[in-house]
Amino acid sequence: MEKTDPSTIQILNPRLSEDEKLVQINMEWQRLFDHFRNKASKSKRQFYFYKYESILLAAVTTIVLSLQSIYDSKFPEWILPVVSAGATVAVAFLGASSSQKIWINSRTTGQQLQTEKFLFNQQAGIYKDSQTKESIRLFSERLIKIWNEGHGKWEQTVGND
Repeated sequence: MEKTDPSTIQILNPRLSEDEKLVQINMEWQRLFDHFRNKASKSKRQFYFYKYESILLAAVTTIVLSLQSIYDSKFPEWILPVVSAGATVAVAFLGASSSQKIWINSRTTGQQLQTEKFLFNQQAGIYKDSQTKESIRLFSERLIKIWNEGHGKWEQTVGND
């Protein structure tokens, strides 16, 4: 994930009107939300692929072993080691990919972004009793904080592999 220097984001540009800032902050929110939603979706698919592949190959290993026992001389002996190795590789990829952790962390970050936008739009929570200019500034700061936390969780998860 590419890290952005928060001071370069145009949302905090003091020369923009409040309407321009609102447009930009909503665009930035959408970009961040889409990023974490896509990352969660990709990791979820990857997790389920490895999970079900390993279950399927483990079942096929049992079936092949049974067929070799029943049809001793007629069943090719090379099939069992190949299927068994495939199951082992699938289980190894499931554990090594951290896809479940990345999926959960990305989904959590997306939910935090949704919550923050809801509070901002409703002028609730920390946005209560704030002027538009102050609310925009607070929302910008919160987006960057949530993004940095999400990135930190990703670095921690990937770094543990």
